[in-house]
Amino acid sequence: MMNSTMMTMATPISRAKRLVKLLERLLRKRELFDDEQFKLIKDQLKVAKDELALIEEKTSKGFK
Repeated sequence: MMNSTMMTMATPISRAKRLVKLLERLLRKRELFDDEQFKLIKDQLKVAKDELALIEEKTSKGFK
């Protein structure tokens, strides 16, 4: 029998995609953050997208 936590475990790619979506939603709420926080969110989004691209490139099994 499978444990319920095993069924809900996300892959690193899906977690990264969720993080990117979350950061993009936060950027749309510009009025909630000061300039320093906004810049930090943008930087983190760039890093997350770059890491996601690297992971997808490594795990890709097909043509581009």
